[in-house]
Amino acid sequence: GNTSKNPRWAIAYKYKAKNSKTKIIDIKYQVGRTGVITPVAILNPVQLSGSIVKRASLHNSNEIKRLDIRINDTVTIEKGGEIIPKIIGVEIKKRPINSSVLTFITSCPSCDTPLKKINKQANHYCLNHNKCKPQILGKIEHFISKNAMNIEGLGPSIIEKLVSNNIINNFADIYYLKKEDLLKLDGFGVKSAENLIH
Repeated sequence: GNTSKNPRWAIAYKYKAKNSKTKIIDIKYQVGRTGVITPVAILNPVQLSGSIVKRASLHNSNEIKRLDIRINDTVTIEKGGEIIPKIIGVEIKKRPINSSVLTFITSCPSCDTPLKKINKQANHYCLNHNKCKPQILGKIEHFISKNAMNIEGLGPSIIEKLVSNNIINNFADIYYLKKEDLLKLDGFGVKSAENLIH
């Protein structure tokens, strides 16, 4: 029979994900809207499942330790669910002799605030919520998104300009925007400014 979602008389055959080998050139750190610091492996570009992969998330310091990932390592990558690239293994035999263990950063790459680990969680956090630019941008972008306030015409590039020009610093400031504020920015005419305010 059937459930409301699934036929019980059928099964799905999952193909093994294709993988590829490449080299880690560098590791960068990104700051999320909640202050979470995510390490990202910058890869030697490689073709995988119909696209060129240049980056892969390393998630947190525990994942780096678990896989013992280092810069200049040769790694095996695959696409989880055929979409998101992830590192599944390291070729230890191909590791350069002079390679050193990767130490996680201790301060925020954006605002230089010391990082904290909260209650033995795997993630490192930047707690400078009100001054750290990527956090401010991330929170405002989340607030105006389709799943939240759904503010049409206000995209990431406009938010970046408004924050950089110190016109807004949090999502409450959006509601104090005036047409004159928008006219100071490149790419805004009277009509487009009026439309956004509306």
